[in-house]
Amino acid sequence: MLVSTRLLNADSPEFTEAWNLYTCAFSYEERRSLSCHLAAMQAESDFYCLHLSDFRGFVGLIFYWVLQECVYVEHLAIAETRRGTGLGKQALQLLLPHQLPVILEIEPVVDSITRRRLRFYESAGFHSLPYLHYQLPYHIEGEPLQLTLLSYPHIANPAQIDSFERDFRERVMHYRESVLLHDA
Repeated sequence: MLVSTRLLNADSPEFTEAWNLYTCAFSYEERRSLSCHLAAMQAESDFYCLHLSDFRGFVGLIFYWVLQECVYVEHLAIAETRRGTGLGKQALQLLLPHQLPVILEIEPVVDSITRRRLRFYESAGFHSLPYLHYQLPYHIEGEPLQLTLLSYPHIANPAQIDSFERDFRERVMHYRESVLLHDA
């Protein structure tokens, strides 16, 4: 059985485990700096950073936002030694009690790794959405990343996507270096 522990600050061994996996599983361009991540954790009650474990120990992490009309999965990672055991799908099940559609983004499918990632999400019931989506850069020197949106269940309503994109830009992407340095 998967156990989730909500991380509220950086003062725990669970945060250290999750942060270490986060920095290994996601490229520099795909992740926040520690200071921006902590700012989001402290300021946003709808930003959930979950440490995942089971009877064998650390499993992974899921960082997500409860937005106006959806749940947005910003990051999901399973420890390398625990992959392929159904734990990723169990982690996604943790989002269902919010009773909102779930949206996440993946890199465009260009190789076997990105193809495998898409197949994983499709096997969990996610559907690719035909909308152009760019993630703003987390770091000052970064460039926007074109990503593919997936949803569970399938979202065909453009108004829901517009609401997601607005919340994404205004809330989620508020916690990036260029915005926080400008606000300081």
